[in-house]
Amino acid sequence: MILGRWNSLRSRLTRKLVLFQILALIAFALIASVPISRFATGVGLDDRVVGVIADAITFEDGRMAIDPDNEMLSKISARFPGFWYYARTDRGQVVSDGPIPEAFAPALEYLGYISFGDFGSEDFPEVAALIVRQAGSEAGRVHIATGGGPRFDWLSVGLLFANKYFVIFSAALSLVLIVAIPFTLRRALKGLDEVAREAAHIDIHQPGMRLTTDDVPLEMQPLVTAFNDALGRIDEGIERRHRFMADAAHELRTPIAILQTRVELLDPSPERSQLMLDVARLSNLADQLLDLQRIDVGHSRFETVDLVKLGAEAAAEMAPLVIASDDEIAFDSDADTVNINGDRVALMRAVTNLIQNAISHAGQSARINVSVSSDGSLTVGDSGPGIDPTQRARIFEPFYRVKPSTRGAGLGLNLVQEIVLRHKGTIKVGQSAQGGAAFTIALPLASPQP
Repeated sequence: MILGRWNSLRSRLTRKLVLFQILALIAFALIASVPISRFATGVGLDDRVVGVIADAITFEDGRMAIDPDNEMLSKISARFPGFWYYARTDRGQVVSDGPIPEAFAPALEYLGYISFGDFGSEDFPEVAALIVRQAGSEAGRVHIATGGGPRFDWLSVGLLFANKYFVIFSAALSLVLIVAIPFTLRRALKGLDEVAREAAHIDIHQPGMRLTTDDVPLEMQPLVTAFNDALGRIDEGIERRHRFMADAAHELRTPIAILQTRVELLDPSPERSQLMLDVARLSNLADQLLDLQRIDVGHSRFETVDLVKLGAEAAAEMAPLVIASDDEIAFDSDADTVNINGDRVALMRAVTNLIQNAISHAGQSARINVSVSSDGSLTVGDSGPGIDPTQRARIFEPFYRVKPSTRGAGLGLNLVQEIVLRHKGTIKVGQSAQGGAAFTIALPLASPQP
């Protein structure tokens, strides 16, 4: 999960933009740290030494002096033997040190009139250079001339990044960027988040759903539009399938009804009984196809249904078929009334399909039991061989049969599951008290009437 977020488009853009902004900040600092005058004159002296000199000036008893314990100034003097400086206050007090070039000595008498200057020659680099700056000190404002000291280089620029003010400013700006850039990207990609949520709710049972293009970045709109077009083609294909299923089921019902009438007119015989069972199964298959189509298009009418009454009616309706198969059926309930909200026709189909499934797979002389519990559950159990636990997860798949040689299309249990799911219920298969299969439907109870 963390790796997925790290590789997301938003995360990659955030990292790249933050890195770019930090690099831009560093480049700006490098450029801003180099005074333009240095490029213009080529003097190249580092004027930060002026601040070191000003910090070393002391003023006691009306006298200006240099602090001999100033570590920074001592290091510069030791490192640069030609380093010199000359500082003069507005009151004419002077302090100096180092080998001042003779050519500059007369001019230093007028240092009080100069506030800023870089002196040197690009054509004659052997000529000494100096810089003049104005700074504040314990003795007040001083005019400082210096030369022979540290020169400007990239190492000097690097020292800028050790400055606490620069570090604080850079850290604050980086923090703002780290917070602001993801927030901005989140706002910009908000439309894609909404599209993802809509796509997660697309379901085959809810045709007509489309992804919104509102707030979707222009570059992503062709993808969303193409996805919506694909959904439209899928909806058309599903609609054609529904029409075919409905038409095929309707077309089958007429010849089945004719066939059933003709079989009923035959003289009683074992062959006639077997034909009656086969016609009943064929009629049930046509009804299942119609029920699937009706559920798919959402033609369900929910009302308060007494599960006890429904279970008893289903057992009574299927009793002739059970008896014809030389089986037994019984019904029991631990409550007189168990009300649920549902489609009565669809629920009746689900229960009769479970009974039909027991007739087909429990074997000869099977005992089938239909029971209802007060918690809203209905169980159809039998005394047959049961269902292998390794196959229980697949028996609700359409057209799946535990034994391929058995008769039936494999739609009965799938239809039962679809009906139960439409009622926000669950269905599970286990072992009955008689050792056979037991299918249990659990449905939400109806809210009590006020």
